[in-house]
Amino acid sequence: MSTRVRAGRRTGRRAAGGRPVEEEIVRAAAVCFSGVGYHATRLETIAAKVGVSKVTLYRYVSSKEELLWRVFERTIDSFQGGLRAILDQKLPADETLRQVIRHQVRLLTSHQPFLTVFFSEEGGLPANLARRVSQIKRQYDRAIERVVRQGIRQRILPDTDPILLVFAILGACNWLYKWYRPDGRLTPDQIAEVFVALLEQGYLRRPRDGDAVAPALRSMERRLAALERRMRQPSPAP
Repeated sequence: MSTRVRAGRRTGRRAAGGRPVEEEIVRAAAVCFSGVGYHATRLETIAAKVGVSKVTLYRYVSSKEELLWRVFERTIDSFQGGLRAILDQKLPADETLRQVIRHQVRLLTSHQPFLTVFFSEEGGLPANLARRVSQIKRQYDRAIERVVRQGIRQRILPDTDPILLVFAILGACNWLYKWYRPDGRLTPDQIAEVFVALLEQGYLRRPRDGDAVAPALRSMERRLAALERRMRQPSPAP
């Protein structure tokens, strides 16, 4: 993405953690916006979190609005870059969808503050940028929809509504920003495995060989049960 509210003047200065100051500012903004909300966050708070003065902050960004766009921009780049790499592999539709699920889960669990802002603070963007974000989201959905339609034509996937299937896949993954905790019992890869199994097999128990259940489905059931227990645990106090 190259659209900017207004690019600030950049320097080679680095923050205490070793990352460039500009990058640290964007990270701090994502944490603050996701924690207390975009409108409640003050630029002074972001500057203090980075360890710079407000005057120094203005050397890198022109406004809080620009910082919000930078968070959206970084998130969009991550979404699009990962999806592009998957599609460039030209895998069969079923494997492509598995890779998409894993990409979504890993992104949402490793960049949680950014994704929280992305899914909850679009209303803070100027109207033209909000429209741009909506357009990008539609393009992303349609790219996955084309994979689904190809899979249906090739009889790899069932003949179902492609748009609903895309919404089911992305909806399951994207809700992670609400409930995922890094200290939870399941790793991101385990969560992705559960989502793949659930979306591919459905949620009903399917007996095979009389009343026996296939090992893969038993494994899926155990993971789903663990995930359910994980989701019922109360969130830690702030």
